[in-house]
Amino acid sequence: MEQEMEQEMEQEFELISLIYQLEEAGYCFANITDEQLQQAFSDGRDLRNLAVLRAG
Repeated sequence: MEQEMEQEMEQEFELISLIYQLEEAGYCFANITDEQLQQAFSDGRDLRNLAVLRAG
């Protein structure tokens, strides 16, 4: 049980880190819910497909 919680936390940190990196690269996730991001991440999908590129 504790190991499962630890693994979930690690995955959450990975997701947050990935989102931060993508936002720094100019991607925006404003129209995407946290649940959609978590599901896409869990499914191994490319999160860039959910984002829009910011102009400039």
